[in-house]
Parts: sequence; structure tokens; C-alpha cells
Amino acid sequence: MRGWWRLIGLMLVLCFGVWVNGFAQPIVIKAVTAFPKNHLNNDPVPIFLEKVNSRLKGVVEIKWLGGPEVVDTYEQPRALQSGAVDMVLYSSFGYLKPLMPEAYAKSVSELTEWEERKSGAHALWEEIFAKRLNSKYLGTFHSYVPFVLYSNKKIQKAEDMKGLRVRAMPLYVPFLKAMGAIPVTIAPGDIYTAMERKVVDAFIWPQMGMISWGLQEVTKYQIIPGFYRMEPWTAINLNKWNAIPKEAQRVIEEIMEDMEYIATMRAIQVAKYEDEVRIKAGMQFVEIQPSEAERFLKIIYEETWKAIVQESPEYGPRLRQLTSKKALPKGAFPWM
Repeated sequence: MRGWWRLIGLMLVLCFGVWVNGFAQPIVIKAVTAFPKNHLNNDPVPIFLEKVNSRLKGVVEIKWLGGPEVVDTYEQPRALQSGAVDMVLYSSFGYLKPLMPEAYAKSVSELTEWEERKSGAHALWEEIFAKRLNSKYLGTFHSYVPFVLYSNKKIQKAEDMKGLRVRAMPLYVPFLKAMGAIPVTIAPGDIYTAMERKVVDAFIWPQMGMISWGLQEVTKYQIIPGFYRMEPWTAINLNKWNAIPKEAQRVIEEIMEDMEYIATMRAIQVAKYEDEVRIKAGMQFVEIQPSEAERFLKIIYEETWKAIVQESPEYGPRLRQLTSKKALPKGAFPWM
């Protein structure tokens, strides 16, 4: 029944627009992504767009303008904040750091996006996005897929990281320094050349998307276990969001919730496919021994949380609490 009422509401909105204006023009949302259109990381974006544009035809239309060729990846959050673009469809929380000091908390969350909706973390992120980015936070397309250290040096213990030159974004800097590694700032599109010319020895990237840059051609090892969590955010400028009819807003939110499950399953499959490509290219998977892996991960998470709480005393402690497994209400997912 709920679906029928939403459909009726949308029909009334559309009819009202026709009555007032003579001809209803859809609200056009101009959107960008952090990566080029053909990048594997964008896998869920066309599905989301088809669902929104078909269900809200005549009311709302999202136009995907492109990626960094339209607005530089690192400038997209500011463009969203100012309204220069209406929507960022897919980007990394890591690129939010200049505007959002607590952004890295998403990568160290113990919860999936649907679990964060239960714990209260999602609502807190909505507050943060509104305050820091002047935008409506819709959610993240997928969970589960980890970040991975890709290296041309065999890493088997934490000490092997000493002196390693690692392409880094600010998210990785605290733990890399704690391990004695040397962070090097390089744009994603320049990693290939940097690895090829030995400017860096390693880089960190999610388990999916690295083959879109051809990086398996210049990389020897994939180090296991992975760490952090790939959590691509989606948000709409608040002024644009507030111009969208309430019923249409609810449809967009509902589709986003559905996509969290759909995109997660697809991302897991893409990561498996990429592993096959990496193996075929001659890369070796190096698994750190359990005791060393535990120590390795402890350094990563403790150093990252320390930096988050220090840089965002307002939200850091609350995010750490709400993104913990302990924050889930009892019986939140009885089938698990």
C-alpha cells in the first residue's frame, strides 16, 4: 500500500505543476563523479540513474555530466557546497577531508550502511554533511570492499613498511608515518607512471577499480589482509534538494537504500573479477601471518581514530561510538 500512496502523491505533484505552469518541466540535477564515466568504481551509478529517472520521469531528471574532466575530483566537494554542481553521485570520503575533518571515520566504521541507519550513524552523517557541505547526504552505494596495499616490495610484517614510499591521500598518512613509511601525494591518474618510474614503491587502493588505471601492469604484490572499507558517498546540494517535491525526495531516498544492497553485491563480484585479472597479469597475493596481521591492523585503526578524534572533537567521539558493532540495537537484524 505504501508504494501506491507514493505513486498517487507523485501524480498529484505532477498534475499540480501542469495546472500552475501549463507544462511541467522536470527539475534537472546536474551531477558528477570522482572518476571518469568508464571507471569500474562507477559500476552502480547507471543503475541508480535509470531507477531514479524512470520512476520520477517528468518530475526529476539527474544528468550525469561526467567525472574529473568536468570538475576536478578534489574540487567536487567545494563545487557541491557552493552549488556549482547539484550532486556528487560517487566519490570517496577521503576527498572530503579539507571540508570535513571527521570524514575518515567512514572508512574505519565497523558497520555497513544499512547497519549505520539502525545505529544512528547515518543520521549523524546527514547532520555533518548539512553543516560542512551544505548538502543532503543520501548514503553510500556499497560496503564490505576493503582497501588494499599494492606494492613492488614484498610486505610480510609491519617493519617491512619502514622507508616504503607509498602513494597516499591524507587518510593514510597517520598510520603510514607510525609504520615508518613515506607518504607521497600523487593524483590517482598519475599512479601508473609513479610506479613505473619507481617514484613510489606502493599505493593503496580499494580492491576494485585499480585495473581501470592498468595498475596491474606495474605492480607485483597485493598484500592481504585488506583494511578500511570502501564507502563512496552520494549527496545533493541542499538548495537543490529543498526544491524537489517531498514525495520525489522520498523516492530518491528509497532507491538509494535499495542500491546499498544491490551495489554491495555487485562490488564484491567486481572485486573477485579484478583479482582474476591481477593474477593473470602476474601479480602475487602475499598474506601476512595472523599475529602480524593483527598488529598491522591495530596500528592502522588506532592511529586513524586518534587523528579523527583529535581533528574533530565535536563529531569524532560520537562517530566512533555510533559506528561500532556495539551501537546496533539488539535484534536490529534478527535474520543474522
